[in-house]
Amino acid sequence: MIKTNNATKNLYLIPFLIIIGGCINPQPPKIPFDKNEVEWATKIGNSSIKGCISYEEFKKYHNYQNQDGTYTSDPIKGSSHEILQKAFTVDIMPESNYMHALSKKIKSYNLMLLDDFRMLNDPRWVDAYVMRFIPHFSCPEAGPSVCTSTGHFVFSRLPAGNWYIVVSYDPTKEDKRGTVTVQKITTIEGQTVPFISSVGAREETCAP
Repeated sequence: MIKTNNATKNLYLIPFLIIIGGCINPQPPKIPFDKNEVEWATKIGNSSIKGCISYEEFKKYHNYQNQDGTYTSDPIKGSSHEILQKAFTVDIMPESNYMHALSKKIKSYNLMLLDDFRMLNDPRWVDAYVMRFIPHFSCPEAGPSVCTSTGHFVFSRLPAGNWYIVVSYDPTKEDKRGTVTVQKITTIEGQTVPFISSVGAREETCAP
């Protein structure tokens, strides 16, 4: 992840973020929700997802002064290392037109969701009634049976089917970054499916 202290670049971003921010109000998709499409997701199954969540961090930076007097830091190639994410939230949305629209909406707001746990996990993204169709947990709050170790989880008793798995990288005092990843995953009857979410990590050593 590139760190920058360039004040000029930040000034250019401010009006853009204000414009986008005016449109950011957590609310459900405007298309109808058909529970018949996702009723299967409420059933207890014997499928599991075993995942690993990580991100990239650079240890060394080049620091230099710009012509306008501001300073910029660029990461030094080869100084990056992969870090397991300490705090994250996982929503497993059963595939349907509504869930597809919801996952796209959250992903499109990724820029504005940075560093704001409340925005990332605001319940207003979806109607309360729909939440019962979305398996959901947060680590480390879910405990060792789900959050098996830092950056790792195992979520079981899922039915077989197609899902959108949304991972929120939740900011903490130590890890002040936040982002969202959206991927498709298929759970298989009686099997454990591996899952990896690595933001910017080049080594890709994160393993379920």
